[in-house]
Amino acid sequence: MTERISAGVEETVELSPERIFRYLEYGGSSPSKPVLEKLDELTPKARKLAQPRTLSWICKMGEAVNLHENDLPTPIQSVSFLAFGLVTVGPAIEQEAERLRETGRLLDSMILDALGSVAVSELCEGLAYRVFDWAHERALNASRAFEPGSGASHWPLENQRLIFANLHADEIGVSLTSHLLMRPTKTLSFLMGIGSEIEQASTPSSCQGCKRLDCPYRYEPKLPAYKTGRSS
Repeated sequence: MTERISAGVEETVELSPERIFRYLEYGGSSPSKPVLEKLDELTPKARKLAQPRTLSWICKMGEAVNLHENDLPTPIQSVSFLAFGLVTVGPAIEQEAERLRETGRLLDSMILDALGSVAVSELCEGLAYRVFDWAHERALNASRAFEPGSGASHWPLENQRLIFANLHADEIGVSLTSHLLMRPTKTLSFLMGIGSEIEQASTPSSCQGCKRLDCPYRYEPKLPAYKTGRSS
């Protein structure tokens, strides 16, 4: 049993202020007035430049390509299904941010780059919630999303190869370099476990478990337990 949840272009990205402030390293405080004015100016531009695309595949454990049990994060080594996910917002945001930097508009470049990071983060979470819904519809549980190289995941970056071996990344214009970097850079990948053998995660994305407590990007959402209907 395999299933592709989605492969193609998403309509839009939300770009929520809470996430934007976090990526700009403001934590729980509000940015200065000049920064807020720049955000008002650049947020519509980021939405216009974003080319949100998602790709995913859910398969039985034994159907995954190039998989060895020890390759999996410890919490999902005995699950029944695996969900591979890949999302990108394309190259246009990073290209425009670089152009702004080269012309001396450093604040604009920094803010636009942060907006690109927010966009791909939101896209990734949205796809992961679709995996939650897929599992729930079959009376199964789903794990959090494990991203290769993430401090919270404790899952080595080398596992990018596993994800790319199981997805046709070129369908959404994404590639993996020999140094395990994804192109375009505003791209995220993940793996999730599904089955009755695990507990349902309350949210797919969290920095809980990462030892970098002082990281300005730290994200531990205070959300109720997962409920259906979130991934519309």
